[in-house]
Amino acid sequence: MTLSKRRGVNFEYRVAYLFERYGYSWDRSGSSLGIDLKILKNGRLHYLVSCKKTSCSDKIYLPRIEVEMLSSAATQAGVKGLVCFGFKRSQVFALTTDQVQKLKGARLSYKISKGDGHPLAKILEDEARAGLGASPS
Repeated sequence: MTLSKRRGVNFEYRVAYLFERYGYSWDRSGSSLGIDLKILKNGRLHYLVSCKKTSCSDKIYLPRIEVEMLSSAATQAGVKGLVCFGFKRSQVFALTTDQVQKLKGARLSYKISKGDGHPLAKILEDEARAGLGASPS
């Protein structure tokens, strides 16, 4: 396994454990199919997640086709599609597929910059306060 592949897998687990801290359970896909994690609450699917990690410090290029596939699968399942991402030594950030699709990009990809996105922990804390999730354990 290459270093970048290992880094990506480790990041997927980091995201999954963050959801777990807020009372969610998860299922990880063993291959790169655009959907890395299925996030569940009380046995019900809540999120489909694609994880992206880079050792660069300022941008990630995300293929449009991956965003479209994630968005379509989330819509069919009646849940939110999330892109969770991280930069070199950063916290986990997240954007919904709708938010990603509003970003600048080239013909084949979207560009996610460090200032884009919201800390995933804050999103989950806000949901817990609103009664949509659990408090961290």
